Amino acid sequence: MPDTIDAYTHVLTEQFYDTLVAEYDFQGLTGDPSFLWDLDRRLGDMDEYGIDRQVLTLALPPLWQGMDGETALELTKLANDEVRRIADDHPDRFVPVGTIPKVNEEFMAEFDRCIDELDMAGIQMFSNVDGEPIDRPRFHPLFERAERHDAPLWMHPQLHDWYDWASEYMEHRLFGWPFDTTLALSRLVFGGVTEAYDFDLLAHHGGGMVPFYGGRIDSFVRSRREYPENYADTDLPELSERASDHFREFYADTAVSGSAIAHDCAHGFFGDDRLVFGTDYPFGPGRGREWIESGLLAVDGMDLDESARERVLGGNVAALVE
Repeated sequence: MPDTIDAYTHVLTEQFYDTLVAEYDFQGLTGDPSFLWDLDRRLGDMDEYGIDRQVLTLALPPLWQGMDGETALELTKLANDEVRRIADDHPDRFVPVGTIPKVNEEFMAEFDRCIDELDMAGIQMFSNVDGEPIDRPRFHPLFERAERHDAPLWMHPQLHDWYDWASEYMEHRLFGWPFDTTLALSRLVFGGVTEAYDFDLLAHHGGGMVPFYGGRIDSFVRSRREYPENYADTDLPELSERASDHFREFYADTAVSGSAIAHDCAHGFFGDDRLVFGTDYPFGPGRGREWIESGLLAVDGMDLDESARERVLGGNVAALVE
């Protein structure tokens, strides 16, 4: 029986968090954060629900926003070393993914170190960098490095400027994060990045809004090409295939909070070979336990043959990281 692999989980270490608080006066996480580094609880939950391995990515993406480059680089190196250490302590259970929050020569050297020296399985990046879209030319080295190393990218949504009242009921994360994921994937396609570079990218939270709006993507492109006089402010690139097919080249996880309908929608768009089981652990009810249980039940209820089910539960992400 192939391994069941949770392809998108989050972690901090106590050393990293203490460094943030003590040396950088970080105030971005309230309450007790120890659930993020409680490995005994994590391993117990994995055993209880039959999760053979977890892919580990660093938690708290908003901490990088507005941070100066020198500080961010120091913390990035510490974070990557810490995630590697956890995986070294439990090599059969955890798959380490590095984090690269910004793009310049120094951060690309850290990308190289993550892959060449730390032997990490891939790199976590974000859906925007300090509010700038990721298709801007100055961010292209990230995708060039991913192609050069054949290193998959884990794209986590990042907070973005929106209405000033959008955080009152958590809308900035509840809906804003999937929306920012959708914008980022769109920019990669329509900005020509997916045509220019050959890389694999795993999009969090079921690929955002993309699966639901697959038909809208193609019809919008067609209408703007058929009636250019009505859309003079739209600059569409010449793509080598249908726009939606470019979006289908991405991978997406099933971190959609256990919604069976959302699982089916993501699978209907991305298919058997581009959908991977993921939970967002240890976030969510029961410190992540509920999303493991409901996510596994949702995959079990999908209309998949046994081979496809095994690929979604572990085979697809294993092919990315091994």
